[in-house]
Amino acid sequence: MVGERIKRVREEKGLTLEEFARRVGIPKVRLEEIESGKLEPCDATLVYISKLFDVDFRWLKEGRKEVAEVA
Repeated sequence: MVGERIKRVREEKGLTLEEFARRVGIPKVRLEEIESGKLEPCDATLVYISKLFDVDFRWLKEGRKEVAEVA
Protein backbone atom coordinates (compact mmCIF):
# COMPACT_ATOMS: atom_id res chain seq x y z
CA MET A 1 0.00 0.00 0.00
CA VAL A 2 1.34 3.43 -0.95
CA GLY A 3 0.65 4.83 2.50
CA GLU A 4 2.86 2.19 4.11
CA ARG A 5 5.70 3.05 1.73
CA ILE A 6 5.34 6.77 2.45
CA LYS A 7 5.43 6.02 6.18
CA ARG A 8 8.55 3.91 5.64
CA VAL A 9 10.27 6.81 3.84
CA ARG A 10 9.27 9.20 6.62
CA GLU A 11 10.53 6.90 9.35
CA GLU A 12 13.79 6.11 7.52
CA LYS A 13 14.44 9.85 7.24
CA GLY A 14 13.75 10.22 10.97
CA LEU A 15 10.92 12.71 10.47
CA THR A 16 7.78 13.20 12.52
CA LEU A 17 4.39 13.43 10.84
CA GLU A 18 4.51 17.20 11.29
CA GLU A 19 8.00 17.57 9.79
CA PHE A 20 7.27 15.35 6.79
CA ALA A 21 3.92 17.01 6.09
CA ARG A 22 5.50 20.46 6.28
CA ARG A 23 8.28 19.50 3.85
CA VAL A 24 5.80 17.97 1.40
CA GLY A 25 3.40 20.89 1.79
CA ILE A 26 0.34 18.99 2.96
CA PRO A 27 -1.62 19.14 6.23
CA LYS A 28 -0.59 16.65 8.92
CA VAL A 29 -4.15 15.29 8.97
CA ARG A 30 -3.91 14.48 5.26
CA LEU A 31 -0.59 12.68 5.77
CA GLU A 32 -2.16 10.63 8.56
CA GLU A 33 -5.00 9.67 6.19
CA ILE A 34 -2.51 8.71 3.47
CA GLU A 35 -0.37 6.61 5.80
CA SER A 36 -3.44 4.81 7.18
CA GLY A 37 -4.76 4.03 3.69
CA LYS A 38 -7.87 6.22 3.98
CA LEU A 39 -6.66 8.55 1.23
CA GLU A 40 -4.65 7.99 -1.95
CA PRO A 41 -2.16 10.74 -2.78
CA CYS A 42 -2.22 12.16 -6.29
CA ASP A 43 0.64 11.42 -8.67
CA ALA A 44 1.96 14.98 -8.35
CA THR A 45 2.39 14.48 -4.61
CA LEU A 46 4.13 11.15 -5.17
CA VAL A 47 6.48 12.69 -7.75
CA TYR A 48 7.30 15.49 -5.32
CA ILE A 49 7.98 13.04 -2.47
CA SER A 50 10.12 10.84 -4.70
CA LYS A 51 12.27 13.79 -5.78
CA LEU A 52 12.42 15.44 -2.36
CA PHE A 53 13.51 12.28 -0.57
CA ASP A 54 15.35 10.58 -3.46
CA VAL A 55 13.15 7.49 -3.71
CA ASP A 56 12.02 5.66 -6.83
CA PHE A 57 8.60 6.91 -8.03
CA ARG A 58 7.48 3.49 -9.26
CA TRP A 59 8.38 1.89 -5.94
CA LEU A 60 6.54 4.63 -4.08
CA LYS A 61 3.43 4.29 -6.24
CA GLU A 62 3.33 0.56 -6.99
CA GLY A 63 5.80 -1.11 -4.67
CA ARG A 64 8.23 -2.11 -7.40
CA LYS A 65 11.32 -0.64 -8.93
CA GLU A 66 11.63 0.30 -12.55
CA VAL A 67 13.80 -2.15 -14.47
CA ALA A 68 16.02 -0.83 -17.22
CA GLU A 69 15.65 -2.49 -20.59
CA VAL A 70 18.57 -4.57 -21.80
CA ALA A 71 19.39 -3.97 -25.46
